[in-house]
Amino acid sequence: MLKLGALIAAGGALAPLLAACAAPSGSEGAPVASGADGTRAASPASTTLALSGPITVLTGGGDPGSEPALKKVYDDFKAQHPAIEWDIRVLPGLGPEWDRLARATLESGEPVGLVTLDGLFVRAWTRDGLLADLGADPRMADVLARVPQRFHIGGLGQTTTRAVPLALSRGMQTTGLYYNKALLDQAGLEAPRTIADLKAMVKPLSALGAAPLVHCAGDAPFNPLLVMWLLPMIAERSGDPLDFVERTIKGEIRYDSPEWTEAFQTIADFRTSGVLLDGSGATDYATMQLLMLEGKAATTYNGTWLLAQLQAGRPTVPFDLHVAPLPLIDETSKARSIISYAAVALPAKAAASRESVYAFLEYASRPEIDQAVVEGLQSYSPISASNVAIHDPVAREFLPMFDDAITSLNWLWEPEIDVEISNQVQALVKGDTDAASVGKAIEAVAQELRSSGRSYYS
Repeated sequence: MLKLGALIAAGGALAPLLAACAAPSGSEGAPVASGADGTRAASPASTTLALSGPITVLTGGGDPGSEPALKKVYDDFKAQHPAIEWDIRVLPGLGPEWDRLARATLESGEPVGLVTLDGLFVRAWTRDGLLADLGADPRMADVLARVPQRFHIGGLGQTTTRAVPLALSRGMQTTGLYYNKALLDQAGLEAPRTIADLKAMVKPLSALGAAPLVHCAGDAPFNPLLVMWLLPMIAERSGDPLDFVERTIKGEIRYDSPEWTEAFQTIADFRTSGVLLDGSGATDYATMQLLMLEGKAATTYNGTWLLAQLQAGRPTVPFDLHVAPLPLIDETSKARSIISYAAVALPAKAAASRESVYAFLEYASRPEIDQAVVEGLQSYSPISASNVAIHDPVAREFLPMFDDAITSLNWLWEPEIDVEISNQVQALVKGDTDAASVGKAIEAVAQELRSSGRSYYS
């Protein structure tokens, strides 16, 4: 994943459904009963609970107060519990900078009650004892039951739940291949199903002054995306791709193994075959969008967070935007998109407001509230029934990709490994290194982490 705080451009109209489904003032989070589909539906509250604040929230990716659908959730909960006071702190910075500031806030002794945390950092925060086990308190049972288990983020070994996504945390993201159907039609091409198809597109597109694919490798944090497209298909030939990555982190498989090297070599082949637009190694995220809108590239591999930005752009060529599943490596049957998201988490050190936080999360995770936030933000929820509120036809093309999607692989390996992969793949796309050297460089960082006790599996 991706540094969601830097990427998500959430927004949208206020969902009128919220006003209709607000719980009575003064009531606690309603007890729930399991339905036939395994989800839980709210039943009338039977007790009254006096909740008070303040509740300090650490978040990123923009001020929830500026997004009507999110603001209404916080405001409606406060209306039900007037003694609650919100202290929502939107920390500046992207990725590691946000992580540093959030850690510093916790370490200063601030009474933080709730954190909206990029999934990329959950393992590292768990390693360092910063996050509570959400499953340890029965008051979180209703929230955890509403979010499918595969979206629960755990500590090492996935034995505990440390964070879960909600529409409140701006929902989920996945990845796919954006393509300009108008440009492909002009070249007499279909959306590529395989990497061989991408290579076959080089000649007909070059006649139109375009390349099959552009990637924003100049923004290094986007480069693990390329690895996470290819490595799961390679690893799945002999087993589960998530297990393969875990075994690599443990040191049972090296980052310069044949499987990793094949993934890196496939990326290098994109450059040498002409699949990647020349200059992609220095292309940043904004320039990548312009190149698509200018018809210089027919496709780009990226996430759902990009959709609104491409749709808001001003194309200078015929532009008919669609999204397709990721192209397959030859002789594979399935490409797996990744799932990434920011998630709600509780600091390990309990604040005085924790009782109120439990009640708030129960309220925010109710299906009708979750769907209303989806309606307002037009972002995807882990609660699949909420996604009927996704209206844009291109956004709906992403929905089937969630079915086979897997956890973002760079949530599994250490942040230091993520940085090294980012930089090494950038050099690979530029042509400044080769696949074997990339694997060796990453393995050297992994060995240093193990020797210093900073590896997840020291």
